[in-house]
Amino acid sequence: MDEQTLTTAATDDRTAVPERAVIEVMAIGEGESATTARRTARDRAETVRTALRGTDDDTVRIATVELTVEDETALFEPDDSAPYQAVERLRVECLPEAVADLVVLATDAGGTVPDVAFELRDEVRRQLEADALAGAVERAREQAERMAAAHDLALDGVRSMTTIDDDCFGMSSIVDDALAAGAEADLSPEPITVSESVEVVYELADE
Repeated sequence: MDEQTLTTAATDDRTAVPERAVIEVMAIGEGESATTARRTARDRAETVRTALRGTDDDTVRIATVELTVEDETALFEPDDSAPYQAVERLRVECLPEAVADLVVLATDAGGTVPDVAFELRDEVRRQLEADALAGAVERAREQAERMAAAHDLALDGVRSMTTIDDDCFGMSSIVDDALAAGAEADLSPEPITVSESVEVVYELADE
């Protein structure tokens, strides 16, 4: 008799409240020269840092991740704007409950906030992934058992098991509409869901 197999796929997920937040802040400077634009951006970035440090929150971490200078005349048609623009990007790590206040401080200090992301700690995310994967495997087996029993067959081992990439990285982001509301924006984090999917091929045998 030809060897019989049965393929099933299943997904499971686990949810947790985010434990940290990352705020992206841009300090923009313009000038008639690259040096002037860079100095303006750095001064504005330092003003933002000073404002954020004024919270006396030991959990806040601030780092410069990028400083760029562009010749605007080489990118766009000449107009009345300054020919050079510099951007210093800051990464601000904090607790989720501090996000709203820090966004207001950063923007009041002259910074621009294009993105706020909420994340899980690496060890928490890995545990959620493991639990979700175990749940997906169990669901796949339960589904296979029901399908096999309907044809008077039984599972006789696993031929292969493959995880399916579902592009879930254990983080969430707030952009555009929420941040456009400024101080009135609702920056409360939603729970983060981590999903895992599997495809399992089972060997079958007569009951």
